[in-house]
Order: sequence, then structure tokens, then C-alpha cells
Amino acid sequence: MELRQLKHFDEIVRASSFGRAADKLNITQPALSKSIRNLERSLGCILLERHPAGVTATDYGRVFLDHATLVTSELDRAVEELNELKGRGKGVVRVGAGATMSKYLLPQAVKRYIQGDGQGRVTFRDGLKDELLALLRRGEIDVMVGSIGRGPVDEDLRQESVLEDRITVVADAAHPLGGREPLSIADLAAHKWVLPDGSESEGEALQRAFRAANQGTIDCAVRTDSSLFMASLLKGSQFLSYLPAAPIALDAAYAHLVPIPTEPAIWAPVPVGVTYRRRGVMLQSTRRFINRLKDVGAELSRG
Repeated sequence: MELRQLKHFDEIVRASSFGRAADKLNITQPALSKSIRNLERSLGCILLERHPAGVTATDYGRVFLDHATLVTSELDRAVEELNELKGRGKGVVRVGAGATMSKYLLPQAVKRYIQGDGQGRVTFRDGLKDELLALLRRGEIDVMVGSIGRGPVDEDLRQESVLEDRITVVADAAHPLGGREPLSIADLAAHKWVLPDGSESEGEALQRAFRAANQGTIDCAVRTDSSLFMASLLKGSQFLSYLPAAPIALDAAYAHLVPIPTEPAIWAPVPVGVTYRRRGVMLQSTRRFINRLKDVGAELSRG
């Protein structure tokens, strides 16, 4: 087995085509086909299946893909680390995060990283947690930013805390509930809500609080997966919604919103941090990026 065969296999799966992969790799298609035949012969199994619509990995191929991608990715990162030591590296950090983190924590950290490191570069992938974990395990991203567990971590992964964020009810600054002492759930129940899509656990916690206070069902007027659209709907209106507290402090797009404290609190604090592979190659640039995340998190915690 040769390293170039792993790269060939990985590129074919990505392209779903021998022809497109050969063009990307700058080799002939017969040479690429021979490379894969030799790889399959050395492994004793078929990795790829040809179909009229393209090429797909077999069951063996899907298992082998994760390992092949990880090996090639680690080698690429090792070369980048050597280039950094030689002063020729650009310090590319590959970051994965969900939609919420990309709206407030990441922009601040990226700005600081770029400003403080003239050679720094960042590539970003968004997605759901399970999707990002798969990318992380295959070495396609260096760090995943998002909520982290309080319990034991997978032995292949390591987590570092950045901050403990708080989910809070929010309203326009001119809302009649703004600026008052902690409110009861009954105070909130008289108003219509703009609720986020795709935040089941937070929404369920809010509904449980309504039921516990004998307030029935939340009066939801609008559902949206855009927090910016939600913020614009709340401006000058009587609507209520909820957000992590940090964007209100950091992002001008939410400056017209105020947190509405409740008694009892509806949501527990949310630990936010970075996850990365314990045995992976961590470039100096990646460590600098994590430190910038922690700087932003520390400022938010103090605020």
C-alpha cells in the first residue's frame, strides 16, 4: 500500500467519478484505475463500485475511507507544521461549528486571530454536531466549537472550556417587560413569541416551564431558523424570544434587545468550548486560535 493510493481513493469518493478525480489529481484515468486495483489487491477487498450515475464506496470502502482520509490529512498537517517552523506556513485553521457559534463567538475570535497573526487563515465548516464530529475524526477539521458535555469525554477526543453561556428570554429594549425585576412565567405567558427552529432542547425547556406554572401552551406567532430575522421581528414589537446572552453583548445586530430575567431560571448554563482529536497534530496556529477563543470567552464571562 502506498500513500498516493490513499489520496487517489479519497479523491475518487469525493468526486464520485474516476474521470473527475483523475483531472483533479492531474493523472490519466487508466493510471488512476490501476492504482485503485493495486490498492484493492493489497487489501483483499473491493473498495469502489461503478454505477451509471457515478462511483460509490462499498461497505469495505466506507470503513476504509475514514482511515485513509485521516492518514492523508495528518500528513498534510505535518507538512504545514514544518512550513510554519520554517516561517513559510500560513497557519490555516480549519474550524467547524453550528449556526449559533458562527453568529457571535467565532466572528470575534477570528478577527482577533487574523489581526494578531499576519499569516493566519481560517476555513469554516458549519453543520450539526454529529456531522462535525465525523469531520473531526477524519481530520478534515482541526477543532469543533460548540456546547461541550460536563461528563466523560470520548477517549479519542479532548475538550477545553471557553465560557459558560446563558440562554435568556429577550425582547425589544422598549418592551414593557424590559428593565423589570425577575419575572414569573405568568408574566411571559401574556405575550406572543418568535421561536427558533432547530433548538428542540431549549424549546422543550421553555414549554416545561410554562406547564409547571400552569400557563398552558406557548403562544408562538412565528418560527424561524434565522436569529437575525427573529431580532428584526422583535424590534419595536411586543414579541418575546430567547437567545444566548453573549450575542446581545457582542453583536450590533442584537443591540436593540434586552435580556428578561425570570424566577425561577428556565435554562441551565450552557458550557461552550472546543473539541479536538487527542492524538492529532495540533499546529501552533491552531493553539493560537483556541487562545483567541478563550480571550473572547473570558471577556464575555466578566461582562
